[in-house]
Amino acid sequence: MGISIFKVIREIVIWISVFLLIAWIIIPAYWTIKTAFSRPEDAWNWVPSMLTLQNLISLVAPTVEEYFRGHGIRAALPIPISQAIRNSFIVSLTSSLISVALGFLAGYSLARFQYRFKSSIEGLIVFSYTFPVFIIVIPLLMIYRILGLYNTLLGLAIAHLAYTVPVSTLLIRSYMLNMPKELEDAALVDGATRMQVLIRIVLPLSLPAIATAFIFAFTLSWGDLLFSIILISSPEIYTVPIAIQFFLWGGEIVDPGGLAALTLFVGIVPVILYGFMQRYIIQGLLRGALKYG
Repeated sequence: MGISIFKVIREIVIWISVFLLIAWIIIPAYWTIKTAFSRPEDAWNWVPSMLTLQNLISLVAPTVEEYFRGHGIRAALPIPISQAIRNSFIVSLTSSLISVALGFLAGYSLARFQYRFKSSIEGLIVFSYTFPVFIIVIPLLMIYRILGLYNTLLGLAIAHLAYTVPVSTLLIRSYMLNMPKELEDAALVDGATRMQVLIRIVLPLSLPAIATAFIFAFTLSWGDLLFSIILISSPEIYTVPIAIQFFLWGGEIVDPGGLAALTLFVGIVPVILYGFMQRYIIQGLLRGALKYG
């Protein structure tokens, strides 16, 4: 009897925990989506009386009133939100492309060649992926001031490589370990150079891993706030994460609709990219599951 009561209590605790976990995820997501499509007077209601797209439209095409509400009064943001969105796209795309290029070359080297200290290099890459990047922020700031990269979009994109390159390298390396090497050997025997093999054979076969690495790198760069706050000071090159902070901290008027719309936009961009590259990403993850060794 005691055992059955214990089982019942355990089941109840498990189901309550599951329900609370689901609520912890669903309620904030619902509130963000609901507020993004609500009028200002319905922002704090659980169910809006009327839905509107104006909060989303105002991100890229604000009216005169919305422009001034979001340009110094509403959120104390010194630039239009569309400019912050453009800056984020520039930084994320630049960082992702560089990360994928470096990760492709590094992954190919680790997957195909044998040399001294290779295992140590692989261990360092794994360690760098788990390394807390905030430790290098102050030294990086000093170096950037010397090199002239401080307060530039290029400098911010390069800083993001600290945590995007290890991810790209590990993903692409793992995928290449499962690729047949016979095609490369046959091409080399036929007289092709290593660069020709890399571009004409390895690159096309590695597209699923490259797409997966690109999405991961883009998502990490797109949502970065730490480097953006430290390395950017000029309002004209603010990124979206910094713009969100203005909605939270600055301004005379609280605008939950604008904040929710911008937050929803930040979250939906990686989802759209994933939708376009879904086929490649699934192949990359299934065939090149992260394995070390």
